[in-house]
Amino acid sequence: MEQKYITDDIRDHILEIAHKIHKNPELSHKEFMTTKLLTEELKKLDIEIPEIQPKTGVVGLLRGKNPGPTVALRADIDALPIEETNEHKICSENTGIMHACGHDFHTASLLGAAMALAELRENLSGNIMFLFQPAEEKCSGAEEVISTGIFDLYPPKAFFSLHVKPDIPAGKIGIRKGPVMAAMCSFRIHIKGKGGHGATPNLTADPIITAAHVIEALQSIRSRWADPAQPFSLSVCSVHGGSACNVIPDDVHLEGTFRYALDSYRDSVKENILNISESVAKAHGCSAECEFFKEAPPLFNDEKLADIAYKSASALFGEESVFVQNFWMASEDFSFYREIAPVFMYHVGVGKDDGSSAGLHTPNLFVPDETAPFCAELLTKTAVTALEE
Repeated sequence: MEQKYITDDIRDHILEIAHKIHKNPELSHKEFMTTKLLTEELKKLDIEIPEIQPKTGVVGLLRGKNPGPTVALRADIDALPIEETNEHKICSENTGIMHACGHDFHTASLLGAAMALAELRENLSGNIMFLFQPAEEKCSGAEEVISTGIFDLYPPKAFFSLHVKPDIPAGKIGIRKGPVMAAMCSFRIHIKGKGGHGATPNLTADPIITAAHVIEALQSIRSRWADPAQPFSLSVCSVHGGSACNVIPDDVHLEGTFRYALDSYRDSVKENILNISESVAKAHGCSAECEFFKEAPPLFNDEKLADIAYKSASALFGEESVFVQNFWMASEDFSFYREIAPVFMYHVGVGKDDGSSAGLHTPNLFVPDETAPFCAELLTKTAVTALEE
């Protein structure tokens, strides 16, 4: 195993940062404290902070001693509107907000890589961009960063990132070439009916029973329209309607998401959702309006970058720690950076061997401390290898 990049001092500091961010989580586009903290840390390392920046989040540039390409390392920094139920000393202190997707450890890991690479700058041929991105959970942060124009001034040749996964045992690293994460699209359906007394439903156009039929009918897209051999999922995740047990409301609001791998599914699934919602609603004397939002393309890992990733991970932790990652139906706005340059994302295990770890986006997710130095090592080695390659 090669010499480690992350010293004990770096390890202690990034764990302190990870704990501080976990205790003070901030929602998408509101990551002001996190941005201030990261900006101060990068300045301590004499890492350049370009004038062009997103409203939240921060981009730093480490210039190597010798000329060469620019490689970008990215971490997401936002939290989720979830109340934490863990019982440990570093629980969230912000009511109703939690780092339930591991972004606190992604951030600390990237900062650790920045600390290690800053010490190596005299040996670097090229530049490293540290991209602490806001609003991944809103699927708008990457587009915001791109829209600043910073990549026109400092064009990276490659983007690398990582994501923790509790369903992978700790110490294991998932690598996959080609499609690795799904595209996504969110939708809203507003069902309008005619309310009335619960005792006289015959005098109403009940939007609640209509909504129930719409939800059930939407599942036929998966079971009777989509190719069974292609990754696809559709879920209605939010239902709001009514305020009393004996009053049929005038309307019901549904929200959901669909995920897919084939680009051709994007418009055709939207059309199916629209047709099903309107037809079912009409059959029950109601109407339906559909809105689509929060979209991201599928994530494709570049083959050459995947080879660099494999070389880096196996050199650090041994070939036995690396495996071929399955396609994951979750989505990532990291996919937008593919408009600028090739991209690659690792999936890093943080789970218990018995499979009992809480999942992402749950109130009791727990990421072990060893994750931050482990991932910092991985990002550092990846950046060094990428510049050499």
